[in-house]
Amino acid sequence: MKLSQVTCVVMSGLIWFLIGLFLLTKGLNWIVYTTHFATSSILLDFFGSFVNDKEQAALVLITVALFIGFLKTRIVLHKTVKRVVQRIFSLEAPIPLSKVYKPSYYGLILGMMFLGMGLRFLQVPGDFMGLIDVAVGSALLNGAVLYFRYAFLLRKQKSLEN
Repeated sequence: MKLSQVTCVVMSGLIWFLIGLFLLTKGLNWIVYTTHFATSSILLDFFGSFVNDKEQAALVLITVALFIGFLKTRIVLHKTVKRVVQRIFSLEAPIPLSKVYKPSYYGLILGMMFLGMGLRFLQVPGDFMGLIDVAVGSALLNGAVLYFRYAFLLRKQKSLEN
């Protein structure tokens, strides 16, 4: 299967979007579950000492996680997206699906998957799992927007050239 450069960038954005949406939903579920059913939770108890109850502490925790995700996008993932897009546009179109990403990119994805499974295996508290999943999920959603922005700009640039 061979794809255009813009299609490869959009496909990368869709992958990040879907994984980010999955992690964000999973993280929010962890936080809600911990808020209502856990007898003790370190982060929720900490934030609860500043606000009135656990529900407000959960909102503070979600806000902190979203901010961490925003910072992660601005500091780390923006560079990754730019590097992947530059690599895709350095390849001659049409691009075979097997050539879109470097093997190290697949290694990074596998490493993150094993990290997530390891946290679950180590029985990390639900509020920590929620914080991590919401932060990573929101960062991936922001990164997906960057992919879509690059695809739009590159498509517009190509149409102006023709």
